[in-house]
Parts: sequence; C-alpha cells; structure tokens
Amino acid sequence: MKVAIIYGNCRKGSTYNCVKIVKETLSKQGDFEFQEIWLQKDLPDHCLGCFNCILKGEEYCPHVEKVAPIVDTLVKVDGIILASPVYGLDVSGAMKTFIDHLCFMWMPHRPKEEMFSKIGLVISTAAGTGTKRANKSMNLALDYMGVKRTYSFGANVAASKWEDINHKKRVRMERDLASLGKKYHTSLVKRVNMKDRLFTKGVFIMMKKMIAGYEDGNVDKEYWKSKGWL
Repeated sequence: MKVAIIYGNCRKGSTYNCVKIVKETLSKQGDFEFQEIWLQKDLPDHCLGCFNCILKGEEYCPHVEKVAPIVDTLVKVDGIILASPVYGLDVSGAMKTFIDHLCFMWMPHRPKEEMFSKIGLVISTAAGTGTKRANKSMNLALDYMGVKRTYSFGANVAASKWEDINHKKRVRMERDLASLGKKYHTSLVKRVNMKDRLFTKGVFIMMKKMIAGYEDGNVDKEYWKSKGWL
C-alpha cells in the first residue's frame, strides 16, 4: 500500500519522530511505500487568493507546477498523513499554505472521487499547547476533501527537541503511536468496505443541490456534470 506524508516543516523534530514511529509500525504490518512531501521545499509559495483555481480551474493556479504533482500523489495513494508542529497555536505556515492551495478540491467545488476511499491521519506536537486546534485544521481539510476516515494524534511535549522530552512521556507517546499505527493499518486494509460517513454524505448532498442551481458553464457545475453527479 502507498501512503503520502505531508510535512509542515523540514526540521525533523518531535512531529517528524512521531511520524517515524507510525511508519515503522505500518512497515511491520505489511508492504508499504511512503511518498514524502516537504512543504517548505516542495510548495514554498503562499496562496495569493487570486481565485483562479476556483473560478477558472486548478490549471490556472500561478503555482500549478508545484501544486499539481502534490495533488497527483494524493490521488494515487491509499492513505494520507498530515504532520505539522504547532506554530502560534495552529498549523505551521507551510501546512496552512498547502490547505489553501487545495481548497478547489473540497466538496463545495471539485472533489476528487478517489479521495472518498482514503484514510487520513493527522499528527501534531507542540512545545506548549495548541495541538487540538492544529489537528482540527488538518482534520477539516481532509473532511472537506471527502476522506473516508481520519485519525488524530497530538502531544504537548514541553520540549523543543525530541531528545529532551521527559522519558516517561516519550515512552507513553511511542506506545500510543504504535497502537494508532496498527489501528490505521486496519482501516487501510478495510477501507473499501467501510461505510461513508454521514458528514461526507450530508455535505455532498447539500452541495449537489446548490451546484445544480449554478449557471451552465460554471466550472464547478460542469465538473459535477462530467462526473455524473448532477
């Protein structure tokens, strides 16, 4: 199976080490291929708010050369892991930029049907606090893309380095992450037969009714028609 990992920074600190434990756990369960995306390197440009992706099509994004390969990766994998440290009580700027660039593929616009069968996992760590809010931001992004299930892990580590985390706390984190990794693996295996969430069904039906009322020629409406959803 293939899993895409989107990192909100390149520091390889506590968040990175949490992901590493999940990767090791998954690898023990079966044959996994991890495709890693480092946002500060692979998508360094901020969203300009130009609305091109929404009103014209994602191919008109000024950063399409960087965004398109990431979208292509997400479409082809079985699972998606979003990992971000907490900066200013929320996700890192790089992770927020990633979320902004992909709003065009949320259900209110042009969702990728492949996303409806994927399993998500969000991971955040903070030296102080803010993991709940950061995880909520990442969870919502995956929810509106239509991801079938999403799991979360957050830890306020009271340290700026992985090595400086209190030993007992780190052991507990390692245990919890290994357990979560096994749970994530089970969902990946069973994902095709899982029922769609009520949230996904509800938003999809609501947007179907709304988009059906758009004028012909609207980018979103034409996309939904091409998928046979209208």
